[in-house]
Amino acid sequence: MIFIGFILAFLISEAFIILVRFLLRKKEIKLWLNVSIGILEIICSIAIAFITMVGPVFPIPVVLFQFAIYAALMTDGIGNIVFSIINRIKKQNNKLILKTIISLCLGIIFLTFGIINMEVVKPKYISLSSNTIDREYKVAFVSDMHISSSQPVSVSINTIRKIKAENPDFILLGGDIIDEYTKKEDMEKVLSEFKDTGAKVYFIYGNHDPEMNITIAEYEDCLRNYGITIVNDEYVKLDESIALLGRKDYSDKTRKEIDELINPYNDCYLIVVDHQPFYFIDNCKTGLDLQLSGHTHAGQIAPIRLIYSLTIYSYGTYHYGDAMLNVSSGASGWVAPFRTEIGCQYEIITITPSN
Repeated sequence: MIFIGFILAFLISEAFIILVRFLLRKKEIKLWLNVSIGILEIICSIAIAFITMVGPVFPIPVVLFQFAIYAALMTDGIGNIVFSIINRIKKQNNKLILKTIISLCLGIIFLTFGIINMEVVKPKYISLSSNTIDREYKVAFVSDMHISSSQPVSVSINTIRKIKAENPDFILLGGDIIDEYTKKEDMEKVLSEFKDTGAKVYFIYGNHDPEMNITIAEYEDCLRNYGITIVNDEYVKLDESIALLGRKDYSDKTRKEIDELINPYNDCYLIVVDHQPFYFIDNCKTGLDLQLSGHTHAGQIAPIRLIYSLTIYSYGTYHYGDAMLNVSSGASGWVAPFRTEIGCQYEIITITPSN
């Protein structure tokens, strides 16, 4: 239903733009004004994208229209600029038809790319070394699956199967595995894939997980039924020389201050999983070696990642002293089946002894 709703919202947005263009067909618009209109449309689309991703959460039909209007304005703005260049080189008589064709073609290409980009989930391989560990470890990290929100359930299931095929020692679920639009039966179908994986699986809450349509007790029972260990502001020893600190999400008012969490495994390689990446330096007080986070979706829709990167950890790796932060783009997205930023990912991290 979300997919159909998004497509309909996009078609309505495109129809409105075509109608406005038709009503203004007899107006003589100069080249510089046409370019200016295109630039203004692009700026408006970016503003809508920003409000959609970081502004207040509206009902889902409104959010789908926000995504759709962003796509329609972005492609029409680029189309206006492309038309202006073509018209400058060779004067066109059928301006209305040509503008419409360019806009629609760009819209279809943009829409197709964004939908496919949301459904293709790829591994990102990271190799690290440390003199703290005594053998090689392979750690899988996946966050922001948003089960049945932006992807078909089959895509989420396939993602988990690909992770299992990597034969990791541990699988870390970095939050937002479900959200307010996830159906209980879809959640159970996907999470059941973690049963009998051969790897230990650990779950850390994100900001969307508590907003689901089922109770926390039902959610946690489901996780435990499939062998998934829930880690809430606590340290867990994964193996002889490697440990995990799973942080409650920052949106959780019961989240402890980092100074309250005393590390009992000082001699171990320490991985901190904190859904939101913004508290990396604060978490470094634990003496962590590696922090794994998600939450940002690498912006999800362009150019939000660029805007994020001006003030926050948006995507990729960052360093503070000897500690490293990796921010995942996430294995899915939020609400709309549409992604025009860096594609969906999960991380496969190999840590080897440095000596």
